[in-house]
Amino acid sequence: MASSNRLMTFELLDRMTMMISNAKTIPLYNRIMLEKEEFTSLMRRLEESIPADLQKARAIIEQEEQILTESNKIASDTTQKANQEAQTTVENAKAQAQSLLSDAQNRANDTMRSATDQANAMMADAQGRANALVADAQAQAQQMVADSEIIARAQAEAQEMLESAHRDCDEYSARMHDAVSQMMEQADMGLAQQLDALRALRQNFSGN
Repeated sequence: MASSNRLMTFELLDRMTMMISNAKTIPLYNRIMLEKEEFTSLMRRLEESIPADLQKARAIIEQEEQILTESNKIASDTTQKANQEAQTTVENAKAQAQSLLSDAQNRANDTMRSATDQANAMMADAQGRANALVADAQAQAQQMVADSEIIARAQAEAQEMLESAHRDCDEYSARMHDAVSQMMEQADMGLAQQLDALRALRQNFSGN
C-alpha cells in the first residue's frame, strides 16, 4: 500500500509538472494560466497520496516547532524576570550601603564632637587647677612676705612654692595633653576603620 502511494505521488507530481510546463503564459507579466479545478483536484489527490509516516513526521516536526517556540518564550520570560530581580537586588543593596555610610558618618561626627568636648573639658579643668595652685601659692607668698621678721625665708619659700606649683601645673598639663591625644588618636582610628569597611562594601556592590 505504501509503495503504491509513493508511485501515485510521483505520478501526480509528474502530471502537475507537465501541466505547468504546458500552461499558457501571460505576456509581460511572467505568469501562467492553469485550470483551477484540475490543478486543485491534483493537489488534493497529491495530499491524500502522501504516506502516513510522512504525515506523522510532519505532525511531529510541527509539534517540535511549537514546543521550541514555547520553550524560547519561557526562557525569554525567565531571563527577563531574573534580570529584573537582579536589578532590584542591586538597587536595594546600593540603598542599604548608602544608608550604612550615612549612619557611619553621623556616628563618626558624633564621636568626634564628643571627644572634642571631653578634651576641652579636661583642658579647662587642668587650667582651672593650675590657676588655683598659682593663686594659692601667691596668697601664701604674700602672707609670708607680710611678716617682716621672715621676709627672706618667706620670699625663698614663696619662690620655691611658685616653682613647684608651675612644675606641677606643667606636669598636669602634659598628662592631660597626652590623654587627650590618645583619645583623639583612638577616635581617628575607629573612624578610619569604619570608613574603610564602608568603602570596601560600596566597591563590592559597584563591582557587582
